[in-house]
Formats: sequence, C-alpha cells, structure tokens
Amino acid sequence: MGLRVVMLDPDWFGDVEAERDHFERLLGDGVVVEAIDCTDAEIPERVGEADFLLSHYTNVSAESMDATGCSVVSRYATGTDGIDIDAATERGVRVTRVPTYCNDEVGMHALSLALTFVRGLPTYDASTADGRWAWGDAAPLQPVSDLTFGLLAFGNKGRSTGEKARALGFDVCAYDPYVADDDIEAEGVRPVDFETLLAEADVLSIHTPLTDETADMIDADALDALDDDAIVVNTARGRVLDEDALLDALDEGRLRGAGLDVLRTEPPGDDDPLLGRDDVVVTPHAAWYSTRTARELRRLGTEIAVAAYEKRETDGLVNPGVIRD
Repeated sequence: MGLRVVMLDPDWFGDVEAERDHFERLLGDGVVVEAIDCTDAEIPERVGEADFLLSHYTNVSAESMDATGCSVVSRYATGTDGIDIDAATERGVRVTRVPTYCNDEVGMHALSLALTFVRGLPTYDASTADGRWAWGDAAPLQPVSDLTFGLLAFGNKGRSTGEKARALGFDVCAYDPYVADDDIEAEGVRPVDFETLLAEADVLSIHTPLTDETADMIDADALDALDDDAIVVNTARGRVLDEDALLDALDEGRLRGAGLDVLRTEPPGDDDPLLGRDDVVVTPHAAWYSTRTARELRRLGTEIAVAAYEKRETDGLVNPGVIRD
C-alpha cells in the first residue's frame, strides 16, 4: 500500500488538490491524500493509520500520533503551538512548519492595523455614518515621525514590520532577548529591554511565538505600563495577549485602540466583547494571506514535510534530533 496523507482541517482551503499534486510530484503516483476534518480528540477514531498528518490549526497530541502511527506531523503555518513536540520527539515523529512564508504580508497587515488607529479611521467612519463631517472628531492625531513603533520579538515577521514602519518615518524599537543587539541595530532598529519597550511604544506590535514563557505576556501590568494613547496590534497568537485586561484598558480609555488578527478563541463567538467596538478592529487570522502566499504555503509545506519524511535536513524541521538519531 502507498503512503497515506491526511489533511486534518481541509476547510481551510476547501480542498486538498494542491497538496495531492505536490505529494505526487515528490513521491510518485502511489500517494493517497485525503481530507478528514476533525479535532485532535477525534483523530484516533476517524483517521486510522497515516504516514503524514497535515494541519493548519488542528492540535496533534501524543495519543493521535500513537493512534495513526504517523512519521511526520506538518504544520502549514509558522507556529507549532498545539502540537506535542516532546511527545513527537520521543516517538521519532518529525514535526515540520513553514518558517519563511508571508513575512511581507504579516508586516503590511500589522502596519495597516496600526495606521487604522494612528489616523483615527474607525472614529472618522463612525462619525460620518452618524451624519457628522468634522476633522476634529479623532483629534489629536500625531504624525508618524513623532511616534515610536515597538516590536515585541524581532523574528522574520517583526523585522518585516519594522522595515515598513521605518520607511514611513516611525522611530522603531524592539525587544527580543533571543536576538543580539547588534543584529537588531543592523536593521536600523533600537534594541530595548521589555520595560523600555512598554514605556516608549506608541504602537505595541506583538510578533512573539506562543510558548509557556510568552503566554499572557501582555497582561494587565504590561498594558498599564503603556502610554494612555497607545495602540496594541497582535498578529502573532491570541494567548500572548490577556483579552480581559485589554478590554478593561479600552473601557477605561487607557488605550487609543487595538488591531487584532488573532484571538484566544478562533473563530470568536457572536457575543465576544471585542467585536463591534469602535476602538477595536478584528480581522480573521488573515495577516498571512495573499494569493501568492496561499500557493507558496501549500507547496512549501509539502516539500518540507517530504524532506523530513526522507530524513533530509530542512529549515522547517522543528525537532532535528529525530533525524540525527
């Protein structure tokens, strides 16, 4: 029997034709690529044996790896939160991700969310919809050359955002304890500590991956440390930001606004208090998207997964020790 590939969240693109084409190109016509829309808890019962598990957002636990006997779990995204990496490594399962796609798109999206509030667009839109025509309704608005754009993490997405913010005239600073100050300075960005980032940022743009260390990193204390007219942007992961604390800060008028591409619960419920507010713009985890990146993600995700299956080194392999063993 040929290799079996299962996409766990096929509704993401609506089909698996691109994945099927790429797997057949790389591994031959005997590859079976199926779509089974299920949660992690449903994998043991619904999926059966599989060589590859493909996921964009579905979690994959140790139990699911055991039930399927998979060799590769491939996350078609940058982050791997929700996949049990330790359990995979113990079982010799290779875990992959796509580390380099959509940098420009995320940078542009983060900057767009920030500029929405820098220029007071939600306020002006609501005002004109109410029949007003008054430039002062969103005042005061500062020129970007007077504002500091603060980056929480300086990986690929943070660098892209910083480059674009600098091009518009923002002063840009970044906090990332895992990147050398010289590397940050080489990009024309000021390295700062966490406290300085919060104290100076007129825009706080979150780009850190979700880990035990970063969960709820932007909590009530962090939000209190921001300027009263600051803007919070999150294109990383929803759990990095304490949404209850964010709502409190917004309700108390301690922030100008928040631009959120990610939430703690996706999709949100109809009663989510972040929806429908003039001081919050929510987009549906779409910062990664363009027609180009959609094609690239499906091709790269497959190529990286196949390289890991064949025990070849690849930048997208999360646990390379499995190959060395």
